[in-house]
Amino acid sequence: MIWQNPYSVLEPLMNAHGIYSWSFDPLFPVDVRFYIFDRHANLRLNRHDYFELLYVLHGEMSFQIHKQYFNVRAGDLLVIGSTFFHRPIKHGSPPAKAVLLYFLPDLIRGKDTSGEDAEYLMPFLAQDADFPHLVPAKTGIPSQILDLIQRIYAELPARSTRGRLNAKTYLRMILVLLGNHYAQYRVTVNTFRRKQENIERLRPLFEFLDRHFAEPITVDDAASMVHMSKSHFMRFFKNVTGQGFVTYRHHLRIAKAESVLATTDISIAELCQQVGYCDQSYFGMVFRKLAHMTPGQYRRQFYGAPAEGSLKQNQLGLQIENNARAHGLRVLTRYRDRSGGELGAEDLGAGASLIADDRTIVIKRRSQAS
Repeated sequence: MIWQNPYSVLEPLMNAHGIYSWSFDPLFPVDVRFYIFDRHANLRLNRHDYFELLYVLHGEMSFQIHKQYFNVRAGDLLVIGSTFFHRPIKHGSPPAKAVLLYFLPDLIRGKDTSGEDAEYLMPFLAQDADFPHLVPAKTGIPSQILDLIQRIYAELPARSTRGRLNAKTYLRMILVLLGNHYAQYRVTVNTFRRKQENIERLRPLFEFLDRHFAEPITVDDAASMVHMSKSHFMRFFKNVTGQGFVTYRHHLRIAKAESVLATTDISIAELCQQVGYCDQSYFGMVFRKLAHMTPGQYRRQFYGAPAEGSLKQNQLGLQIENNARAHGLRVLTRYRDRSGGELGAEDLGAGASLIADDRTIVIKRRSQAS
C-alpha cells in the first residue's frame, strides 16, 4: 500500500483533452491505488478509457462528475465511467484518503458488446447526466466492495493463471453488487456510443489546444473548428465537458503553468507569456482562483518535487514491495509530506531501502516469531 498525491501522478499524464492513459499490466488490466486528497491535490476535469471506483476511507471530499456535485464521506463509494469528465474539487482537513480501483471494460466483456458479459458493466454504461454516482455507506454495499478491492489488491500483480482468475472473480462480484444496486438503470449500447461520438466530435479542437494552448482562440474560432454555430458549440461543449470553453481553456493554461513552476525557475513574468496571458496581474488572478494560491506560493510548495518521473518511481516502489512479499520479507512504509515531515507509519505486514516520491520503503527480513 503506497499513499500518493493524485496530482503528482495524474496531472503530468493529461493532454489538452483532459484525457490520460493508464499503464495497465497488459496481461491483466486492473490496478488499485491509494490517494491522499489534500488541499494541493487540485486536478483539471479529466476522463479516461477505463472504469473507476473510488472508496473514501477517511475524511471527506467534494467531487464533480459532469454537471453533478457530490459530497463524499468516509464509507461512501463513487462509480465513475469513461464518458464523463470529473475531478475532486474540495478536500476537508485532515486530508481525505481514498482507495481507487481501475479496470478496462474489455477485461469483462471482451469482444462481446451486447451480450451477457456486457450486463456486468451496465452500472457504468448506464450513466446519463442524472446518474446517481454516489453509493452511500448506509446501503452496506461500499464496505462489501472495499473488502473485494482489498482481495484484488492482494492478488496483484496477477502473474499466475490462478491469481488472475481469483482477481477477476472478485471483480465480477463487485459488478454484481453494483448491478443489483442500479437495477433500475438500463441503457442501450447505442446510447453509450453516442456519448463517445460527442467526445470524438471535439477531438480536432482538443488536438489544436494541445499544440497551441498559449495562442489566442475565441469561442467563434473554436466553434468554426468543429463546424458548429457559436450558440450550438457553447451548449455542446459544456454538455460534453461540464465546463464552458473559456473556463476549460483557463484550466488547461493554469495546469501548464503549474507544471512549469514545479520544474523550472523561469520568472513569473516570462511564464505568464509562455502560457498565453499578456497581463501578469490577470494571470495571477486566474491562477489564484484555480490553484487556491499565488504562483509564487505554488513554486515554493512544489518546486523540485517529482512530476513526470513520479509514476515510474511509484511503479518501481510497487515492484520492489511485491518482490519482497514474494520472498517472505516484511515491508515498513513511512509516508512523508513535501517538506519532509513524517505523516505517519504503517506496518504493511509484507515488505533494501527506497525513496520514491513521497514515501520511504524499508524492507526487513521477517523475524522467526512472525
